[in-house]
Amino acid sequence: MSNVLYAVEIAIALGLIIFVHELGHFAAAKAFGVWVRRFAIGFGPALLSWKRGETEYSLRAFPLGGFVEPMGEHPDTEGGDDPRALWRRPAWQRATVFAAGVVLNGVLATIFFTVASLIGLNASSPVVGDVVRMLPAHAAGIQAGDRIVAINGEPIQSFEDIMSAVVSEDAGTAFDVTVDRPDAEGGEPERLTFKDIRSRRGTGDPAPRLGIEPALEPVIYAMIPGVPEEQAGLKAGDRILEINRAPVLRFREIDKMLDDAPEGPVTLAVEREGKRLELTIDPATLKLIELGLQPLIAVGGVDDQGPAHKAGVQTGDRIAGIDGQPWPTVERLVEAIKAAGDGGKVRLSLLRDGETLDVTSGVALYGDHPDPRIGITMGPSPAPPVRVGWVDPDGPAAKVGIRPGDTILNVGPKATEPGTWDDVYAAFGSAKGKPVSLRVGRGTAKLTATLTAALVPVEKFRLYGSKPGPVLYEPLPRIYNPLKAAGRGFKRTWLWLGRVYANILQLLKGEVSTESVGGPVLIVQASLGIAERGIGTFIEFWGFLSVCIAVFNFLPVPPFDGGHVLFVIIEKIKGGPVGLKVRTWIWGAGWAAVGVLFILITYQDVARWWVTRM
Repeated sequence: MSNVLYAVEIAIALGLIIFVHELGHFAAAKAFGVWVRRFAIGFGPALLSWKRGETEYSLRAFPLGGFVEPMGEHPDTEGGDDPRALWRRPAWQRATVFAAGVVLNGVLATIFFTVASLIGLNASSPVVGDVVRMLPAHAAGIQAGDRIVAINGEPIQSFEDIMSAVVSEDAGTAFDVTVDRPDAEGGEPERLTFKDIRSRRGTGDPAPRLGIEPALEPVIYAMIPGVPEEQAGLKAGDRILEINRAPVLRFREIDKMLDDAPEGPVTLAVEREGKRLELTIDPATLKLIELGLQPLIAVGGVDDQGPAHKAGVQTGDRIAGIDGQPWPTVERLVEAIKAAGDGGKVRLSLLRDGETLDVTSGVALYGDHPDPRIGITMGPSPAPPVRVGWVDPDGPAAKVGIRPGDTILNVGPKATEPGTWDDVYAAFGSAKGKPVSLRVGRGTAKLTATLTAALVPVEKFRLYGSKPGPVLYEPLPRIYNPLKAAGRGFKRTWLWLGRVYANILQLLKGEVSTESVGGPVLIVQASLGIAERGIGTFIEFWGFLSVCIAVFNFLPVPPFDGGHVLFVIIEKIKGGPVGLKVRTWIWGAGWAAVGVLFILITYQDVARWWVTRM
């Protein structure tokens, strides 16, 4: 199905959620005899309007909400002297009118979840794709390939269930995680329960986590130009079905299966544009691009139980030296730490925010790792600036004057500023062995070099520059009994209501980053991806979204419905309406704040979308 049809589905679903919400306000107001002046879907100028009875109905230009306008919300507003004015109704009736939209959104969510269960849906697999070293799941002994079946006794059906269960609790909360571990002989899986795993929020993490990554489909999502797999005939979008006739189920299996394959040609079965293809790949015909340098090493994570954390090392630090040796490779770092031994020390030179810091870290044996360590993960920095670390004195980069510590300012004929090292390698891969111009920064100086990459034969075929595909989805058991499906729908609604409220509280307490918040752009982007998973999965997602809209609308802040209910309570306590000027000022400030928040969230969504496309 094309994105155009998916967009139509999204428009229908969003329109239904908005319509049902406003219908709740409208129906409650009518039930209490209130004169409803307008019923609108969308904001801005009316595209289509008509009048029936005393109410004007309209569809408006910006379909990001809607409104119902009852007459006489305040004694001093238009219609305030009418006997059917809203302000004349008892407090409980006014509160019911304002809350009715939220209630109907909850009912609609239950219906969505129920229908999804009856139709059948796919969900992100609760199989562990990878376990992040130095985070709680790794320390507890959870392994890649384990299927999470319960957390704190609550059944788990999808990876979203795992994430929401952890994110909705504070960092440091203890979790009992039950898994089914596949049997190596292909027999029945072994059921294990890991007790008291405490979630952690590390530097840069938007929310608390256990350190479990989802399983990914064996699809090549993107590929750096010129890498050996491209030379072998693979393309972005290919789904790897088999390696040497053995089936491939998850992306993580690909490298291991290729490493375990015998020397010589490898046979791959792939699916491309709906067709099955077989490729026979001879490693002897493939070349790897070699620049003769390595990226400056960055600290990808710091174990809060390790010596480096106590020494002040932080995630994002770049390692410029160890024990007086500048610009080390990852291998040199590992060797120096091993040489220091348990109880020893290493001196690190760190680059942080434009400054150089020297720290001394202890070295220790701890956890289940066989070698002494300091408690960091290492790799090339995922964020600019792109800086050179170690340089091979006999390699191509050294021959044109590139030195350790240089910053790559731009690369290629279009002088493109690289965001990551992948961008640098992509420029050389696209050049197909021809010289590539580089502009580098060295202190205050800027230098230009023309570099021709060396082409080095590969010893074995692997995926050298391919990015993995989307999260692995699998079908959930379909529910044929309507009552049982309705029970699941009701349970899912209450579950998500609690989790969304918990997430908002964490945002207010600063325990969850604003990076985890999304707006209309992210909703449409997510909807397009989920719509591909089938109508049941799409309906399930919009049940979740209906819950989110209900929760946010009931926040006790003007101009949301919860703000209206709050004013009803204040007026009940006060014994009369709040002054119209004060009320107008508060509501105007509320709308202004919502406008600014909408712009900021939309900007974040667009920036996040743009980065994923680069």
